[in-house]
Amino acid sequence: MKKLLLFALLSLTACKFLDVEPQVISKETFYKNDAEAKYGLAGVYGTMSHEAVYGNTYSLKISNTDDLCYYNRPASSIAMLEQYKFDSGNSYIYETWVRLYQGIRNANAFMEAISGSAFDPAGGLYAEARFLRAYYHFLLAQAWGDVPLRDKEVTSHDGVMCATTPQYDVLTWCTREMEACLAKLPLEPAQLPSRVNRVVAQGILARVYLFLAGESVQGGDKAAFWMQARNYAKAVIETGTYRLNPSYSQIFINMIEDLYDTDYHESMWEAEFLGDRSSASYWSNGRIGNVIGLQSTGSSDYTSFKCNYAYGMYDGSLKLWDLYWTLDRTPEEDQLAYVSDLRQQWNMPPYNYAGSSTLPPYGTTGTGTCRPSIDKTPYSYSGVSTTADPLSAPAIRNCGKFRREVEYEGVKDAKIQNTTVNYPILRYADVLLMYAEAANEYEGRPSEEAYACVKAVRDRAGIKTLDFDQYDQASFRTLVRNERGRELCFESLRKWDLIRWGIFVESMRQYADWTADDRWSKAGKADYAAAIGAAVGPRHIYLPVPSIELGVNNLLEQNPLW
Repeated sequence: MKKLLLFALLSLTACKFLDVEPQVISKETFYKNDAEAKYGLAGVYGTMSHEAVYGNTYSLKISNTDDLCYYNRPASSIAMLEQYKFDSGNSYIYETWVRLYQGIRNANAFMEAISGSAFDPAGGLYAEARFLRAYYHFLLAQAWGDVPLRDKEVTSHDGVMCATTPQYDVLTWCTREMEACLAKLPLEPAQLPSRVNRVVAQGILARVYLFLAGESVQGGDKAAFWMQARNYAKAVIETGTYRLNPSYSQIFINMIEDLYDTDYHESMWEAEFLGDRSSASYWSNGRIGNVIGLQSTGSSDYTSFKCNYAYGMYDGSLKLWDLYWTLDRTPEEDQLAYVSDLRQQWNMPPYNYAGSSTLPPYGTTGTGTCRPSIDKTPYSYSGVSTTADPLSAPAIRNCGKFRREVEYEGVKDAKIQNTTVNYPILRYADVLLMYAEAANEYEGRPSEEAYACVKAVRDRAGIKTLDFDQYDQASFRTLVRNERGRELCFESLRKWDLIRWGIFVESMRQYADWTADDRWSKAGKADYAAAIGAAVGPRHIYLPVPSIELGVNNLLEQNPLW
């Protein structure tokens, strides 16, 4: 019986390296030329840019409610991933599980079809698919723990039945698979940031080894995992190809404008989103900037907006504010009346939008106001200039990292809710911080090289750092963890950091203390955040296996606490 591969339009148009019409392909007659082979690989990559993965559900609903970012809406009668109020019947959890396994299925089918093909003589396409198959397994094991490991194409009903493999075994399998791909992957950066190369793979290997070294994974030689994480991060650094962009905000402006930074390559790997659904031929699944970003929800005259339609559902917490304003500052900075960290100004600006041609400061209404620029110099629209209070509303500010301001995204003339804003998966700043963390843990003390990595990130942010000799292993560990928060907030990494550090539940429970702080407005959002923290328990370290999947695959068992 013929095995059919259906690579849907939703999967394909998100991968910009190939723009083709969808079709049903018979594997026995497929891959008659190079274009068809790349079309098959696009089906493997397509999972990345589905709404259930980096378009919204995995990146935001599953991964982005943590101690630095909270969902700023009231509790709903509908089970909410963002509020840690869900069970195994949650449809979003099921959809993400299914999409990741569809990506694995597509990878297995592609690898079988392309293996030995004349259209992949160097084996590079095969290696990309193999790497992605391992990466999807990593996302599954990180979020669910013990999961089915599917390294063969399912060709019969019996193949659907598959017991779980222990998390540790899945993760170590991932490292072996990724390492086996390295020699076949291209060394130079791809023309588009959605493609994987050897250096990206090394950066992701550092991430997987860090997770293996963490508190939540049982088994293995932790020292060896720290060493491997250090070595892979160092391998990325030593290429010299990737550098920090001098402008922190420009990294994300590039993602909003759909530009690839070919000078610095700091954004090493992104999920790309091609269309905004403004037409049938311009279609994708990205909600980045729409559900997370600066709120702009007016109801008419969209061409006059300074920010396209956005709900602004995620805010930075008081802890994130304090990371910028009070923690790890030098004595000189403590004397400043303003925050000198440029990242706070971009990530937590003191404004959002009323959905009109004017720009009121955050939390107020009015006309004719403006927002301050990143260098703290006010500028105006319609000839009126007012500086938003830099100290106002510290714990109820929208995430500004993925904004839809029209000066970057362009004007949308309708209530467009799907965006072309890309989402970062791996950045060079993350690699520097992974190296610093792994080296400190493996070597038992901070090295000057590890210190230099952290200092480079802080220098770019415009903040000073204590001298090297002021740190021991414990204080440097704290510095690195805090720096990861300041640098990488809202990028789907913090929750997994807290889990691997073994402090996820206790960190989330701190919302009760933070929301009682007088600096946190007592209106609405404090209650929402406090409820999220109170809802978190040990079982939330892992997601429940979807109940539908348990009904289909009778070899599966539910995670113990679910």
